Amino acid sequence: MTLKNLFFDLDGTVVESSTGIINGFRYAFDKLNFPQLPDETLNTFIGPPLEATFQSLSEGNLAWAEKATRIYREYYAHKGMLEAEPYAGMVETLTQLKALDYQLYIATSKKEDVAIKMLNSLGLDHHFKGIFGSTPQTPTKTLVLKHALQTTHSAAEHSVMIGDRDYDIIGGQNNHVAKTIGVLWGFGGINELEKAGTDLIIDHPKQLLESVK
Repeated sequence: MTLKNLFFDLDGTVVESSTGIINGFRYAFDKLNFPQLPDETLNTFIGPPLEATFQSLSEGNLAWAEKATRIYREYYAHKGMLEAEPYAGMVETLTQLKALDYQLYIATSKKEDVAIKMLNSLGLDHHFKGIFGSTPQTPTKTLVLKHALQTTHSAAEHSVMIGDRDYDIIGGQNNHVAKTIGVLWGFGGINELEKAGTDLIIDHPKQLLESVK
């Protein structure tokens, strides 16, 4: 089995973005006079589609969820997006993987235009042949990855999904990729990744070099 195409989640996998995301939620809650939630709870919101998170808090009030999403994105577009940095060892690992002729892509639940802007602002965009994110047509990780595989003509049997949350792993499984790799430096944790049935769990970016051979 030859692995060629590596699809990376963004938040919690390539970049440590919790500060900007948590601040975005706090900004939205403050504007809407919604009770502030503890960091432990807010950390669970990192990664899943934003709309779904606010809908889960809205008690069925979709108008509130839409307004909260809009306010969050107002903060994130101007400030939160910049409150992020690549994980230690990630840039070196991406550089080495690219030198070894792996094809690197982003497959994230973050809005696609925001993901592109973030990677550009961090100077990371040149590592990736394509950046795929959430759009109205691809609202879930499964659909984002499906679109990414099709657009890049990447055969699933030669592709890997790498991420820190269960839906990254499930998205890879639903698209029948050759391998799923769960990472422990993000926000999901070992229990979540094991329950999702990931093929492999690693705890440092440099381990990717051996994991995709």
